[in-house]
Amino acid sequence: MDILSLTALVAGTLYGLLIGIIPGAGATTGLIFLFSIIGLFPDPYLAVIFIMAVVAASTTGDTYSGVLLGIPGANSAAATMVDGFPLALKGKATYAISAAVTTSTINGLFWGSLTFFLLPYYTKLILIFGVPELWAFTMLALVTVTFVSNSTYWFRGIVALLAGLFIGLIGIDPATALDRFTFSWDYLGNGVQILPMVAGLFAIPEMIAGLRQKSCTSKIEVDSWQQTVWGMKAVWRNKWLAFRGGFIGAFIGILPGLGGAMADWMAYGAAVASDPNPKVAFGKGNIKGVIGPEGANNAQKATSMIPTVLFGIPGAPFAAIVLALFSYLDFELGTLDLIADTKFFDSMIIGFLAATALVGVLCLLLTKYIAAIARLPYKYYFPFLIAFIVLASVQYTGGWEDYAILLIASLIGLLAKKYKFSRPALLFGFILAERIEALSLQMHDLYAFDRLLDRPIFIGLILTVLGVLLWGLTRKSTLEYS
Repeated sequence: MDILSLTALVAGTLYGLLIGIIPGAGATTGLIFLFSIIGLFPDPYLAVIFIMAVVAASTTGDTYSGVLLGIPGANSAAATMVDGFPLALKGKATYAISAAVTTSTINGLFWGSLTFFLLPYYTKLILIFGVPELWAFTMLALVTVTFVSNSTYWFRGIVALLAGLFIGLIGIDPATALDRFTFSWDYLGNGVQILPMVAGLFAIPEMIAGLRQKSCTSKIEVDSWQQTVWGMKAVWRNKWLAFRGGFIGAFIGILPGLGGAMADWMAYGAAVASDPNPKVAFGKGNIKGVIGPEGANNAQKATSMIPTVLFGIPGAPFAAIVLALFSYLDFELGTLDLIADTKFFDSMIIGFLAATALVGVLCLLLTKYIAAIARLPYKYYFPFLIAFIVLASVQYTGGWEDYAILLIASLIGLLAKKYKFSRPALLFGFILAERIEALSLQMHDLYAFDRLLDRPIFIGLILTVLGVLLWGLTRKSTLEYS
């Protein structure tokens, strides 16, 4: 690794750790900021290292605010908070953080290795996927994000998905070359830009929610190093629980659209179900309630890059930003041109795996000092975060229209969060609208119905879509991912 690659790695790791510590931020918000600086990298492959380091480090770092403050750094850290925060209030904050970081790091390295080292070979799937298979896989993404990740409010998920599809089709009609749904506003001729949409749907609502939350804080103990060792030993005692959490996270990551929150809550539920008579009740400070979900988060981040890279279909909301950032750097995910670019895959490997290891070591050694950052009152850095988000979101023209779109998207995001309309479904509908339209037109023009019946992969995907749809509609769930 040369000095420039090492610099990009360390800078991305430190930045990702910092953004992960901030309550309500997480990988999605941290990646949004990068649009204002990503063009400054002298080599796009250095930017790839930086981006993947941010993803890995922020995922590990978001444990701190959940355990110490009772405010998750991101939605995917909420499950860890359930038992992590009670442990902290009992004087065992370092114990909980050590167990969380150890579990997250080990699973991140294991599943990240399986994902990124083999990703160039996975790209062979592109060669056997035709238009019908890509269309069916896209439908699978929409079904999972709409009916599975928020099954309690599935009808609102449909409404959100349709709204996203409508917004995504704003611009030029490819069939007629005429304006479509622009309402005679010339600014919308090229469609709604992705950055203000993502910032408005996710970053701004979560940051406002973080500003409103009140929390009490715990203390880092004098014997913090001893508790660090206890946390690592707890992971070893519960290694199969940690591995199962990683497997759940990895599986959810491969399915496009589900995201980290569902993986973490499923892993937490599995931990509770597998221990019917716990010594300490779950929700009261049971270390197994930390180890289970923490096994899922980094694993999910790694495997969600498989559908993102292979098919250009985001595996989670954060992956939508990664996709946009890579596109900005002229890396077109989901295309045959990417298969031969070994340097791209090498950069992803360095960024994710090296950052996962580095941030794990930093968190275990520097917990006392990192905790001090987490305890800074949110109101002090909230204005700076908002300023960075606005700056990154108005790069398209810099005019008032950019600000208007950001404001509209923020209002949509706030209302969707309040009334439980699925924001991931809305985002995925928006991102995939043009792809769905293009694939649907190609299917209609090139394939008769009887020809589709001769394509076993297409049939298998359609049956999977129907199965996921049925499962999402019939299962009873108290978990909400909006």
